[in-house]
Amino acid sequence: MTGIVTVDRMKEIEKASNNAGINDFRLMENAGSAAAALIRKKADVRGRSCVIIAGKGNNGGDAFVVARKLFENEGVVSVILANELPITEESKEMLDQLLRMGIEVLPFGSNEILAAKKIAAADLIVDGIFGTGFHGEIPDGMKPLFEQINQAVAAVFCLDVPSGVSAQNGLAAEGAVQGDFTITFHRVKAGMLYWPARGHLGEVQTVSIGVPEDMGDEALEDGILVGEDDVFSALPKRAADSHKGDYGRLLHICGSVGFSGAAVLSAMGSARVGAGLLTAAAPASVLVPLTVRLPEAMTLPLALDTDGAIHESNLPRILATLTNMSACLIGCGIGKKGPVAGLLESVLQNAACPVVIDADGINNLSGCIEILQQAREPVILTPHMGEMARLLGISVEELRENRIEKLKRFTADFGVIVVLKDSVTTIFEPGGTFFVNQTGNAGLAKGGSGDLLAGMIAGFCTQGIAPLKSAVCAVYLHGAAADACSARLSQYSMLPSDLLEDLSRIFVAHGL
Repeated sequence: MTGIVTVDRMKEIEKASNNAGINDFRLMENAGSAAAALIRKKADVRGRSCVIIAGKGNNGGDAFVVARKLFENEGVVSVILANELPITEESKEMLDQLLRMGIEVLPFGSNEILAAKKIAAADLIVDGIFGTGFHGEIPDGMKPLFEQINQAVAAVFCLDVPSGVSAQNGLAAEGAVQGDFTITFHRVKAGMLYWPARGHLGEVQTVSIGVPEDMGDEALEDGILVGEDDVFSALPKRAADSHKGDYGRLLHICGSVGFSGAAVLSAMGSARVGAGLLTAAAPASVLVPLTVRLPEAMTLPLALDTDGAIHESNLPRILATLTNMSACLIGCGIGKKGPVAGLLESVLQNAACPVVIDADGINNLSGCIEILQQAREPVILTPHMGEMARLLGISVEELRENRIEKLKRFTADFGVIVVLKDSVTTIFEPGGTFFVNQTGNAGLAKGGSGDLLAGMIAGFCTQGIAPLKSAVCAVYLHGAAADACSARLSQYSMLPSDLLEDLSRIFVAHGL
């Protein structure tokens, strides 16, 4: 289990460390020393040109420590001051130590030609310009320096986060440093895990800076980077004497005229992750192709009104069926016509089991989102960025700028789990921990991928796996199957339905 922190939480951790007797000077010394030790594992610095580029803040101070340590290990070290002299007391002291040792220090602004030559001839470059405090754009006067770093043939080691990349939200300024290695301190910073930031990191290594691990809540992570062990430790093996009833009953309310595929894919997803019994409630035009692909499903045919929407007369039968269910999935391809919102509200009010709401189910929440607070049992929403932005009444760009804090507030206000689908999908529990998934690829950028995922989440919930675990496991496996599928068929050719074969192979490989 790999911990993740936000930039704000890291500041709290550093403050708590100070209160525990570890001052900023010691943290800086530890950070720079640990980074230098890792650099020396990756590259032989003896007799090699090591160019250290330092900013005016504490990231620059970390870089000064790296310079000293590489110099002490026979590196040919030059330090370039990216903009100004250091402004923090700790950084000033670290620079003074370099000067007393006779290490070459060049201000970039007054020595651009010499600095450019040093960078071009370097064997390795250490980026300590901005660190985690960066936001916005690179100042015009520093753009030539960033261009030189990115054009250099040297290996580039970034301290904490590549300069020009936001560790808060994952946005990257034009011309941000393109690292070969990123050495991040104490914990991975949340924003680093999202695109475009993720494309600037290179190989990521986390190093200790001496923060005590037993400081209590002040040192806790904000989030978790989901790993294979986290997933397969949560999935129980089937008992040899079990039967279909042991794996739950799922009510699957999905599909409408013209959108049978969404129902088929979501139902297949539920079945393939092991749901015991599935009842598909849908119009006849949906049930025919669904039962052809999945004859194991039971059916609850629904009548339509003159507009082709689910007629309100179906509600008593749906609610009666719901009373015997272990989980309910509603929304995939269900349409956005008037009666659907009423159906959704009734399901939330009456379900005595977890409810997964996807796609059109989410779209029908717009304007009546307060009905989420009427739910008796856990609710999982699975919006993509556009759907979530609509729920929040903001633009996708605004959501991308601060997804973590906005989703923390949303999940706390409405008491729901949210699976926020993007190129990097994040699962948020109500007001608390978030889980970042890094499986998956651009081959999933096709209609039907989300339906399959929603079905998988519901399928795990049906078996009695806790809703949060169900969401985390499904997202990871959905992405892992996509990675295997792309290797088999390519990102261009793979289809959401193809993932089912790869998903089965993953289960086999893990003895499930």
